[in-house]
Amino acid sequence: MTNQAISISSALRAVVRGWHVLIVACVSLGFSSAVPASEHTVPLTASGGVKVGSIICPAEPHDTIVPVVIPSDVHDAASAPEMTIAGLWGLIQQQGLTSIDQLLPYLPDHFRTNFSLVEHTRATGQSNLEFPRVVLFGSDGHLLLNIGTKPDDPKYNLLDVAQLHEGSGRWEFSVFDFSSERPRLMRNDASCIECHGADNSRPVWGTNLDWPGVFGDNIAAGPQGEALDSRHLEQIHAIMAGDGKSSRFDFLEWRHEPLRRGGKRRIARHAFGAELILSNIAMGSATARGVFQRLRSENLQHFRQQRMALLYSYFARKGHLPWGEGNARLLGLTPDTSAEQAMDKLLAHLGVDTSEAFSVATLHLLEPAQTHWSMGRGDLYDLVALQVLDDLKREDAEVAAILAGRKVAEGVLGCPVTAGSVAEVVDFKMLHLFYLRGHARFLVHEQFYPLDLEDVYSRVFLPVAHPLLSYLGESLQIQASVPDGRGAG
Repeated sequence: MTNQAISISSALRAVVRGWHVLIVACVSLGFSSAVPASEHTVPLTASGGVKVGSIICPAEPHDTIVPVVIPSDVHDAASAPEMTIAGLWGLIQQQGLTSIDQLLPYLPDHFRTNFSLVEHTRATGQSNLEFPRVVLFGSDGHLLLNIGTKPDDPKYNLLDVAQLHEGSGRWEFSVFDFSSERPRLMRNDASCIECHGADNSRPVWGTNLDWPGVFGDNIAAGPQGEALDSRHLEQIHAIMAGDGKSSRFDFLEWRHEPLRRGGKRRIARHAFGAELILSNIAMGSATARGVFQRLRSENLQHFRQQRMALLYSYFARKGHLPWGEGNARLLGLTPDTSAEQAMDKLLAHLGVDTSEAFSVATLHLLEPAQTHWSMGRGDLYDLVALQVLDDLKREDAEVAAILAGRKVAEGVLGCPVTAGSVAEVVDFKMLHLFYLRGHARFLVHEQFYPLDLEDVYSRVFLPVAHPLLSYLGESLQIQASVPDGRGAG
C-alpha cells in the first residue's frame, strides 16, 4: 500500500460490498437510537470460578466469580457512606464529625486497603519520612483522598478530595475544611487549576516506573519500578506495628505478609496486590472513563461521526500503517499532521486536549505536558480507544463480526476458559476496567485479578488489525464522500 490511506482498488471494493457499508456509515453519522454506553446493562454471572492451575478464573467474560451488583455498587455495607463528595459531606453533617480523625474510621474496606504513602508531596500540604501523606485511591480511582499526618502542617486539618462525576466525565477538586469548630466544604477551589487543569482537569500521580516521593518507588536505575528502600521499609514496619507518629495511620489495613528491602508492597485483600501499578490502573481507568464520557456528552453526533477516525488514528499512533498526507486528509486533518499527532488532533476537535487531560504525571501550569502516562502495559490512549471500539461494536454489525470472528486461544492471561474471541476480550476488559466499581470491584479482585488487564493493544487491536483497518479505511472513504458526513474541521 502506498502512503495514500487506501488504494483505488480498496475503494472500489468498499462500493462493491454494497449498501451494508453505507448503512453502517449512516449509523456512525449518528442515526442510531442505541443506548448510551454509560447506560449499558451488563449481564453478570457468578459461577464461583474455574480452577486453572493455581488460580481461580472466570468461566466467561461476564463472570464475576462472586455475586456483585453493577453499574453502581459503591457502598461497602448498609452502614457505610456513599463514597462521593456529597456522600461524605452528608455523613459529616449527620454524625456531627468535627475532625479528619473522626471521619477516617467510617471509610469502607476498599479505601482502607487501597492507599499509598507519600514522603515528598507536590501538593499544597507538607509531608516527610515520619509523617508521610496518605493518598487513598479506592478500588476504582473515582474518588481520591489526600490525608496529612504532620501535626504542624498548616494544611493538617484540610482534607483534599477529587471525584470523577459519572455521566459528565468531569473531575471535581474540593476540600473538607476541619480547621474551625464547624466543618466546611469548599467545592471546586479555583487554586486547584494550577496543578490539575481546568476544562480537561485530572488527578496528578506518577507514571509507571516513576513515582517520585512515594513509598516503594525504586530509587535505583533499572527496569524494576517498585522497590522498597530501607528507609521506607523501616517506617512501614513501624506504622504496621502501631508505632507510627500519627494516629491517622491506624485505620489503614495492611497485607499480612513479610516485607523486604527491594520488594513490592502488596495491597491487602487483593489477588495481585502490587500497590503502585494498581494505583495507576485505578486512576488511569477513572481518567480514561472521564475522557470517554466527555467525548459523548459534549456532542454525541460529532463523536459518533469520529469513532472510525479515532480508531484509525490509534492504529497510526501505534505505527501499524504507512502514513502520509493521504491518511491525514482521509481523517479531515491538515496534510502536515503526523501519525503521532492525528489522534491528539481528533480528540482536540471533540473537546479533549490531551496535553491537559492525559498529562497525569505533571502539574498543569507548572511543568511541561507529558501525554504518555503509563499504567504498565497500557496508557490512556489505549483505554480511550478500547471504549471507542466497544461503543462502535454495539452499533456496527461489521465491527462486531470482525471482533467475534477472531478467535483467541487465551484471551485473558492464564485463563484460557474466560474469553475465546476478541469480542469477548473487549467485554471482559470493559467490565474489569470500567463497569465494576467501588465495593463490587473490591470483592471481585479479591478473588481474581487479570494480570494483563491494561494490555489493550496486543490483546484487542493487534489480533484484528488487518480486517479492522481495512474496514475502517473503506468506511472512512465512504463517509468522506458524503457532504458534511465527516471531517475534523
